[in-house]
Amino acid sequence: PFTFYAQRFADLEGKHTRVVAGVVSKDMQQTVGSISSNSGLQSLQEATSRLKDLAPFIFPMVEGSLDRFELFNGGYRVGAALGAIDKILSNHLGELVIAIRSLSAAMTADVNKLADDFDEQHVLCAMEVLNVAGNFRRDLRNFESGTRTRMKSLSERMVDFLGQEAEIGRIASAVKGGSMSVGSSFSLPDSLSVVDIDSFLSKVFCDDDQSHDEMNSSLTTLQRFAAVSDPSLAEAGLYPEAESGVKRLASSCHEFVFDVCSAVPRKHLNDLPQMAAWREGASTDAFDSYGTLPQQYITQVGEHMLALVQAFEPFASDPATLSLANEVMDGVQDVALQPWSEFVGAAGVLGSDSVIPVLMRGKEIADLVLNNAALGEEDAVLEEGASEDEIASAAFCNAWLDCVGLAVTGRLLERIMRIPQLTPKGCDHLTADLNYLVNVFSALGVAGHPHPLVSHLGTLATLPDTELKAHIMSRDQGSDVQKALRIIESRVARLRGLGVE
Repeated sequence: PFTFYAQRFADLEGKHTRVVAGVVSKDMQQTVGSISSNSGLQSLQEATSRLKDLAPFIFPMVEGSLDRFELFNGGYRVGAALGAIDKILSNHLGELVIAIRSLSAAMTADVNKLADDFDEQHVLCAMEVLNVAGNFRRDLRNFESGTRTRMKSLSERMVDFLGQEAEIGRIASAVKGGSMSVGSSFSLPDSLSVVDIDSFLSKVFCDDDQSHDEMNSSLTTLQRFAAVSDPSLAEAGLYPEAESGVKRLASSCHEFVFDVCSAVPRKHLNDLPQMAAWREGASTDAFDSYGTLPQQYITQVGEHMLALVQAFEPFASDPATLSLANEVMDGVQDVALQPWSEFVGAAGVLGSDSVIPVLMRGKEIADLVLNNAALGEEDAVLEEGASEDEIASAAFCNAWLDCVGLAVTGRLLERIMRIPQLTPKGCDHLTADLNYLVNVFSALGVAGHPHPLVSHLGTLATLPDTELKAHIMSRDQGSDVQKALRIIESRVARLRGLGVE
């Protein structure tokens, strides 16, 4: 009675699972659809908790699909079957990605309000979506491992069946050819096992071409998916679309966490180019003898960066939670690329796609700047005696501080490039602001920070005119990165009213 289903397994599995998946998809849409920039922290917590519950529902469904494939198809048409299951998984992941992105868009629609209402609990709540992605990746890995075990069992069953069929065929041919008498010692079994019957029926109803070559082809496919006997036969991944979907899910979770963590700096850096301090004239105020102090916008940014340490630590202190989050930490730095892309664009660097990540990382330009206060890896290690859990927690916190710090630095530099004019007093303000940020990032103790360009621009802002011109004119332009640095330096000179050819 299940012949039709077995023969059209891939199509029918996809069709039937879409019905149930659609119900869950609607639930996810309703969950995130109720969130807006005016929603409170409790609503955000309820939404993330609901997504955590809905995300893994798909695995019992695809386990059922594998059960039906094993029962109805017995290993035949395995490529199409696993492709259908892969599609089911990737479709569900697509809905999860949409849900996370919708949640992020709703929460950050009003950046100023999010920044004003910002609390450490916002960070902890946003971090929970990392567990959604991490748990899904772990479940997918376990599901794939279970699939390989099933494929191995089916391939072994097929080997046994092929052997029995070949033996019966050989003896039948011998009897027919007269080389063996019917009364010889060979006899057919009195009964067949359930496995034998299942193998026979699967071959009859699922194998389009019942030739020996076709049977061997089915067996080879099973062995390749099971990675049996020869590791070279192993597939890189049984569910490639699902794995790509997990990467997209991880990326959307990174963006959500980043959007929440960077809301405060984005608000305070937004109006930087229009600040009156950059056009300020020389002052005769006696208080100036104490030096120029950092402005309020940069102190608020710095205080936020320091506060993030306390916001990350509770999440990272739970080994089980941290283990899940670390499943999806690859590529987290990519969320910082956009501010750097806008920075080089504002500076006037053209054709800069390959230059952007080099400038952002900072390591390759450490020896090309006038002043570099960035910490090395050896400067950022924990004190001796730290436990493995403490090391893992610190590594996680530093990864996010690095990510947010890079983005904040890129946004600050982009805003500086858009300042219309810098008077000598304005240069003093800028240098004081940048030096303050250098001190903040040094206190964080994250390798690579403060970024080399922060202290470099602070030096350029107060360098005597003749020295600044001489430095720019002597800049080696042997690489795209060096050319980009010269353009950035020339932009600073123009802000100061200096013409550089």
